[in-house]
Amino acid sequence: MKKIYLFILTFVITIGSVCAQSRDNYILQIDNVVKALSSDIHRKLTEEKAAKVAISNQFAFGGSIPPLGSYWSNNLTGELANISNRPYILLADGIIGADVKISGEIVEIADIIRIYTRLIRQDNRAILAVFSSDIERNAVTTSMLAGGRSGSVYVPLDDYEPDSWENPVPFEIGENENVTIIDRTIHEYGDEDFFLLVPKSSGRLVMETTGNTDTYMEFYDADTRQLLTENDDDGENANAKIIYSIEAERHYIAKVRGYGGETTGQYAFRAYIVPPRAGASVWENPIQYVIGTGQNAQVVNRTIFEGGDTDFFLLAPNSSGRLVVETTGDIDTYIEFYDADTKQLLDEDDDGGEETNARITYNVDSGKRYIAKVRGYSNDVTGSYGFRSYIR
Repeated sequence: MKKIYLFILTFVITIGSVCAQSRDNYILQIDNVVKALSSDIHRKLTEEKAAKVAISNQFAFGGSIPPLGSYWSNNLTGELANISNRPYILLADGIIGADVKISGEIVEIADIIRIYTRLIRQDNRAILAVFSSDIERNAVTTSMLAGGRSGSVYVPLDDYEPDSWENPVPFEIGENENVTIIDRTIHEYGDEDFFLLVPKSSGRLVMETTGNTDTYMEFYDADTRQLLTENDDDGENANAKIIYSIEAERHYIAKVRGYGGETTGQYAFRAYIVPPRAGASVWENPIQYVIGTGQNAQVVNRTIFEGGDTDFFLLAPNSSGRLVVETTGDIDTYIEFYDADTKQLLDEDDDGGEETNARITYNVDSGKRYIAKVRGYSNDVTGSYGFRSYIR
């Protein structure tokens, strides 16, 4: 009986050893394929005189990134990094600044898993080369591939991660809604994406997301990190959309996240300038308003024709005192009150006036200049309102 037990134990150990060796052999085969591929890629990068190269983690299969894709990307990075005297450098944090990006796709063909590896020039999106690598589909490679088909939805990091307040993704503002979009993902619970916007001219800036993910957008002054406005569903379906009057050369941050803490998915971001309509006021050319001395002060009638319309009023008090700035009428307005020279926000109000009108009362200094900015409370507010300001 002891001999039988010994035989069974020996058999199990032998089978386990064989399986381990087979697994190691299959992994070694992948490593060898990647090693040969890296040599071909290195020659092409050298030929193209690449300077900065980014290797994407997006070797996707079936819309997600399986363990095989991550393993392939990491191995390729290691092989290229170990090549001595490279004429190019490998970037570690996303594709920003790269002139060539390496990415790919995994497909199944009968008993073969084929991995396409592409070299893409970033300035014009030209494909410099495509390499195809075939590996055997077996128990090991199939299990590495099956990770991309789990029951839970897996959303990959996008090429612009990691981004943050200190490292936002620069976005070139377009001149119309046909501006090139940036595709991004909310890849995990609590993920936040940051976009740096520096307008070349003043005007109304439109920022929006598109896609099937429920997004939430916050808009900030990049230097002070002051929250300027935020939005949930003003775009199509459950997308966020903000329209805001901005100033030339000022730095802004648009922050996008999922509406709920558990929201993940893909979306696209775009931003473009809508030129001021004829007769509209801007910060550089505000409406000159003569401050009154009581509630009988002159009322200037204005109209918000479409979402995002904003009026700027220049106020220069002749005496110090309590200045009242308010709107009248039937639409829901919002007032922001600034130091005109430093552009510092001094106060803001939504419903301090009658009904949904805004009202601010502020201690002002004689001879100092102030700006009152009036807009609708949200992007869907349109209609006429009155503006007046007086010392009381």
